[in-house]
Amino acid sequence: MKPVFQKDSAFTIAVKEQVKELIKADPRGRFASPEEITKALVLISTGAILYSLILQGDFSFATRAVLVLAFSFSTLILGLNVMHEAVHGNFTRTPWINKLMGMTFDLYGISSDLYSIKHTQFHHNYTNIHGHDGDITEAPLIRMSVNQPHWSLHRFQAFYTPVLYALITITWPIYDLMRLISCKVGEHPFKRPSAAVTAKIVLLKAIHLLLGYYLPIRTLGWEQGLALILLFHFSLGVVLTLIFQVAHVHEDSRYDGGPVETDWFIHQLKTSADFSTGNPVMNFLCGGLNYQAIHHLFPNVSYRHYPEIQTIVKKLCHQHGVQYLEFDDFNDAVIAHFRWLNRMAKP
Repeated sequence: MKPVFQKDSAFTIAVKEQVKELIKADPRGRFASPEEITKALVLISTGAILYSLILQGDFSFATRAVLVLAFSFSTLILGLNVMHEAVHGNFTRTPWINKLMGMTFDLYGISSDLYSIKHTQFHHNYTNIHGHDGDITEAPLIRMSVNQPHWSLHRFQAFYTPVLYALITITWPIYDLMRLISCKVGEHPFKRPSAAVTAKIVLLKAIHLLLGYYLPIRTLGWEQGLALILLFHFSLGVVLTLIFQVAHVHEDSRYDGGPVETDWFIHQLKTSADFSTGNPVMNFLCGGLNYQAIHHLFPNVSYRHYPEIQTIVKKLCHQHGVQYLEFDDFNDAVIAHFRWLNRMAKP
């Protein structure tokens, strides 16, 4: 049964009204700025250049490894700033451009169509609710909620979790195919994609295998090609996963296993935390995902509005006695995440 949230509180009504006025006063509304679009084009071009250099350049293995790390970093920033933003429909007013930019996910093995279902329909609507949020339900080897069964293996999860995080982008295509077959995220069924969408997903998976595995191994040989592929995925996966996980899975977050006792906005603030919002470098790199609480309140608003929205929300939280979760920096968030995993390692 889907969780039922309470009616909007006075706090929520006030937040919605003030943010609505903020967006209304902006000529571009909720969408990205020209600077963000330029940033996206630069990131896509940088990734294409680095990929070409890795395969075509006459370099030593060490030089190629450095290029792969640079490619991994550019892919990370592309995912946070462009892919994620486009899947939420915030990049531009033109839906097909959002769809096209979101499909850059598919080149890396993550179906943008299935990600939209898993992420926007389930994770955002039912954040941290066991059985409904795939981010904590689909990883049984990592116990993230008090509602998950405890296995003896979980005693060591603080040690092996980073390895599983490093494998996330390698294993994601497999999970995508499992979701496509079962048409489920966690306990939730979803409408089976049309034949055309299913064919597109399969075709793009084939292109991912061609670009991500076949060409590197065919060009560089098995040993060097496979080593560089693993370096790319390990470096990308662990950082990407941590950025998403530390904002929701930590010792101060709330996990609701029974009836929801708050409205949807307050639930999001109980289960989402910001980090490093005072750091301009992190703000530039994370594409608003360090404003995770704000993103969960307003997922269909471009991240360029998040600093102003945060000011509104914090002020109203203070006035209405609502807790706002925030870490001063990313390291604090990571420590809190692993503290929680260590607590969940015990029965």
